[in-house]
Amino acid sequence: MAHLSDAALRLFERQHGVASPSQLIECGVTAHAIKRLQHLGALELVLQGAYRLRGVPLDELGRCVAVCQAHPAHMVAGPTAGRIWGFRRLPKDARVHTVSPPHSQPTRAGWVVPYRTAAFHPNDVVERPDGITITSRARTAFDLARFVGPMDLLSIIEQAMADGDLGEDEMRAVAVDWLSPRRRWVRRYLEQLDRRTVGGPAESHPEVVLAKALQAAGVRGLVRQLATELPGYGPARFDLAVVGLRWAIEVDVFPTHRETAGRTADLRRDQAAARSDWLVSRVGPAGFGANLPQTVRDLVDVYHARHASLR
Repeated sequence: MAHLSDAALRLFERQHGVASPSQLIECGVTAHAIKRLQHLGALELVLQGAYRLRGVPLDELGRCVAVCQAHPAHMVAGPTAGRIWGFRRLPKDARVHTVSPPHSQPTRAGWVVPYRTAAFHPNDVVERPDGITITSRARTAFDLARFVGPMDLLSIIEQAMADGDLGEDEMRAVAVDWLSPRRRWVRRYLEQLDRRTVGGPAESHPEVVLAKALQAAGVRGLVRQLATELPGYGPARFDLAVVGLRWAIEVDVFPTHRETAGRTADLRRDQAAARSDWLVSRVGPAGFGANLPQTVRDLVDVYHARHASLR
C-alpha cells in the first residue's frame, strides 16, 4: 500500500503541508506511490509540480511554498513578501506576488501575480528553511514602492531597517542600479529614503507620521531615536528629540506604556530627564487620527516656548 515515509511527513510539516514531487522522491516516496496517494486523496495537486497533504489547511505560506517549489526560478515578493516579513501598512491582498526572470512563464493560476524583471542583486534573495524563496527585507521594501503611498512606504522602510538592523546604505543599494525613466517607482522609493528623519529607524508608524507632521509645521533639528545617558537612571533613548533645545517627544502607542509597570518606568525616566534639563512631551494613541492636527499645534507651541526659555 502506498504510504508516506517519516522523512516525507517531516518535510510536509516543515513546508506548511506542501512539497514537490522531486522532494518526495528524495524522501523515499516513489513516483508510483505519489500517483497512488493522489488517487486515494491523500495528496492534492496545488500547482503542477507541487502537492498538498490533505488535512493540512492551504494557507498563504503553503501557497508560497507551492509556487517556489513548482517554479524554482521565481521568488515571493511585493505585498506577499511584506506580510511574511511582518511589515505594517500593507494592502490587503489574498494573492501570491512573485518576481521572475524575463520571458519566464510562471503558472497561470489566478492567485499568483508574477512580475518579470532582470533587476536583481544576489543579496536580494533569501532562501528560507520552509521551502519559500523570498525577497530580502530591503528588496521587499523597495518593491513595495509599486503598491503603497509615500507615507506608508516611508514607514515600511523604517520598519525594514529596524527589524533587519539595516543602514541607509543597504537600503539604497537595492535601488540605485535600477534607476530608469521606465521605473518611476524606483525614484519614489529613493525619494522616501531621502526624506527619512535623521537618526535611527522609527519603531512605529505613528512615530513616522508625527515626525513628518512636525517638520512640515516648522520644527527644525528633529532627530529620531536619540541615545543618551541620564544621571541616576542610565542609558535612555528618545523617540524624537531636538538636541539643541533639550526637548524630547515620546510616542506612547504601545500598550506597555499604559500598564502600571510601564507608567512607572516612564515617570522615572521623565524625572531623570528633568534633572538633566530635558523636557519630555508624551503623545499617546489619542493624539493621532483626527486629533493629530491639534497634537502638532500643541507640540509646536512647546517647541517655540522652549526656544524662548533657552535664549
